[in-house]
Amino acid sequence: MRAIRCLAIAGTTALMLAQALQGAADAQVSDYPKGRITFIVGFAPGGGIDTLARVVAQELTEQFGYQIVIENRPGASNIAAKAVAGAPPDGYTFLFTGNSFAINQTLYKNANYSTDELAPVAFAAVDSQALAVNASNPARTLAEFLAASKSKPFSFGYGGSSARIASEYVFKILSKTDATAVPFQSGVPAMNALLGHHVDIIAGPIPEIFPQTQQGNMRALAVTGAKRAQAFPDVPTLSESGFPGIEIHGWIGLLAPAKTPPEIRAKLNVAVNAVVARPAVDRRLRGLGYEPHSVAIADAPAFLQNSILTWGRMIQATGIKGE
Repeated sequence: MRAIRCLAIAGTTALMLAQALQGAADAQVSDYPKGRITFIVGFAPGGGIDTLARVVAQELTEQFGYQIVIENRPGASNIAAKAVAGAPPDGYTFLFTGNSFAINQTLYKNANYSTDELAPVAFAAVDSQALAVNASNPARTLAEFLAASKSKPFSFGYGGSSARIASEYVFKILSKTDATAVPFQSGVPAMNALLGHHVDIIAGPIPEIFPQTQQGNMRALAVTGAKRAQAFPDVPTLSESGFPGIEIHGWIGLLAPAKTPPEIRAKLNVAVNAVVARPAVDRRLRGLGYEPHSVAIADAPAFLQNSILTWGRMIQATGIKGE
């Protein structure tokens, strides 16, 4: 009888402790944030990811009443990821990055960080690559371009890991063409090379390619996403261009130190999803060439893992190695 009474007391104590801890967690979230939040961006100011980070930060600043600042650490996204991985997991430091975070896990033998050190919070947008030619090129479709290349080998340019993987996968693995890859440090010199007729076709993020097509300098032949991009409603997907079922897309998202309280990550997830759903933000993102995107916090780890596996398969198929 005494044993039963002891067990009952122990059970009641455990329940009270659990309730107290839950109450403390709820209180922590209800008054969060209580100060400035930092988004660390591993890219230079003015680029697509930096611009999107600033859009989200401005909206959240107005919502929370505390400033969200952007700290740019250009040079390598690994540096920014490592910095956030080592930051206090208190909900005041986040990594705002793109799918290079997922790519680096396979591309480099030592990425200087592990995905286990960072937890996904939200994925604000997805983007695709566009395959584009100089406006003077007679090809109007990717099929026409590839048909012409059978009698005349071509060169393709790219800047950045996403564009490199996408272009090599399309031209060397899917199309099995005898094409020459021409690397550039970023998308801008790759576009300049195309405009100067130094390469025949390039792959690049839609936000970078779109302005050049609007100015009549380039023509997009295909986009790599699952559906046509709003920026290019008349440009077919890879699946529509003779490669059924093939889609290649990137993402822009927010990650936190792994031990950041799940309640805080959930609150940020809801807040970011609400931001990108606002009509004005939706229009801004689409105008930049991005597709607004929302993933529930419970589904975020699977979304990230699928991205790592998808890009990893393409890297392994092409044999690309990190430099």
